[in-house]
Amino acid sequence: MAVSKYFLAVLFVGVALAEPQWYNSRDGRRYLIDAEQKYNWLSAQQACSRRNLQLVEIKSAAKNEALVETLSSIFKRPINLWLGANDEFNPTQDPRRPFYWSSSGKRMDFTNWSEGSPANTNSNEHCVHICAKSQNYEWSDLACTEQIGLICEEQPQYNTHRQSLQEKGQKVVDITRKLFGSQQHEQKKSMEKLTRLIGQVVKKNNEIERYLEKIESNMAQSNDRTVELRNKELRSYVEAALKTVRELDQEMQDVAQQMYTKFSKDFNDVQKTIEYIMGNKNEQQDAAWK
Repeated sequence: MAVSKYFLAVLFVGVALAEPQWYNSRDGRRYLIDAEQKYNWLSAQQACSRRNLQLVEIKSAAKNEALVETLSSIFKRPINLWLGANDEFNPTQDPRRPFYWSSSGKRMDFTNWSEGSPANTNSNEHCVHICAKSQNYEWSDLACTEQIGLICEEQPQYNTHRQSLQEKGQKVVDITRKLFGSQQHEQKKSMEKLTRLIGQVVKKNNEIERYLEKIESNMAQSNDRTVELRNKELRSYVEAALKTVRELDQEMQDVAQQMYTKFSKDFNDVQKTIEYIMGNKNEQQDAAWK
């Protein structure tokens, strides 16, 4: 029983170690590197392809330096890893024979061959790999049937798509931030106006209360004729006061409605702009929020 548990534990660890890992390079690229499982060159290409990736193509010194830096941070020393190039099974042993990147089909211009490579030993070394025997992750040719690790990268169109999505996402964030920043400013102005109007309503209510107290006091000392005049004066005053209060109340409602209407319009404009950013063709909306 203990032996079985030990075997299962070892098997589990082996499976865990075999899982390829993503690594970020300092130049912004991402690489899926599998140094545990072993592949021939064709199966390595297929393993990348199944993930909508490709075997890495290194077409510049800058990309190579960034990748070497990444590999150096992962591994203590160079290891064998497939790259996405071959010589199209050229039988010659000429080190100047052309190599091609398999995914793009372009001839290899930039190279990072290790000393003595490419040698095409026994005329069967047609595929390119990072060589474990090199000093600094240089390349060599190798029989395509050899079983080694691999480096996958995102296909150019996926890189472009991801970058496009990031740019679109940032645009959406900027526009949304602008909308709510504008809304906060408008809301602050509206609240200040509402506060002022509420203050006027309170002030008018206080005036009415004081006036009513004054009328009540005067009526206690008045005759019928005076009371009639006071009542008429009171009705006139109350009607005017109520009219003022109603006007203030209506103004407060108008302010609230204007604030809601403006936000609704701005929100609708932003929604249309976001639709444009994500694929709609209404360019005027995008320009409105730039």
